[in-house]
Amino acid sequence: MKSLYGWPYKAHTPNRCEGNAAIETIKNGLSMCRSRTQDSLVVSDIHGFPETFVELLGAGGFRHRGLQLASLSGRPDLSGENLHDHLFNKGGLQQALRGLLELDGRMCVGIGFSAGGTVLWNAVKEGLELKALICVSSTRLRLETSPLNIPTMVLWGEADPYRPTESWNNTLPRCWKAYAGKQHDFYRIDAATPNSPLHMDIAAFIESLFP
Repeated sequence: MKSLYGWPYKAHTPNRCEGNAAIETIKNGLSMCRSRTQDSLVVSDIHGFPETFVELLGAGGFRHRGLQLASLSGRPDLSGENLHDHLFNKGGLQQALRGLLELDGRMCVGIGFSAGGTVLWNAVKEGLELKALICVSSTRLRLETSPLNIPTMVLWGEADPYRPTESWNNTLPRCWKAYAGKQHDFYRIDAATPNSPLHMDIAAFIESLFP
C-alpha cells in the first residue's frame, strides 16, 4: 500500500494531518514566509552528496551550513562503502557525534542524506539542539525505537528495500513520505532539482516551522 504522510501545521502541533489537503495548506502559506531566512545544517551521505549547497532548497530564503560526513568522522580520505564501514563498525559514528555536539544548532533545521541523517538523528539523541530534523533515505533509522523531542520528517524512495515499515513511520517521525518508484539514491537528482516533489516537500516542511 502506498504510504501517506502527516504534516504539522506548526512545529508544536502534536496531531498529524494526512493527505494532499494538508500539503496544500502548508504550500499555500509559503508566500507568507519568503522574507524570512532559515538556517539549515546539512550533512552529506557517504558519497559526499551534496558537495555544494547552492541549489538546495531554492524555494524560500535558506542559509546552508554543509558538513561532509567523511570529515566529521575523522576520515576525509574515505567514501562509499569504506566510509560506511568506518562509521558503523570502527568508531566513526562516535567521532562524528563529538563534532556535531560542539555546534550550536538551536536555530537550525538539520537535513541529512542517507547515513548523514542517521548521524544527525543520533546527535540529537545525545544532546544536539536543532529546531527540526529532516532525514532523506536514512534507512538505518529503522533500528531506532523512540521518537525525538523535535519535529522530524523522514523521506524514502518507495522502492528502497531497507526503508522502515509503515508501522515505524507512523510511530517515530512527525511526518513521512515514500516516493513511488524511487530507489534509495533518488535524492541525488531530486534534492537539487527545483520544483521536484522532494524539493518542494522539504521546503514546505521547513516553512511550516515558522510560527
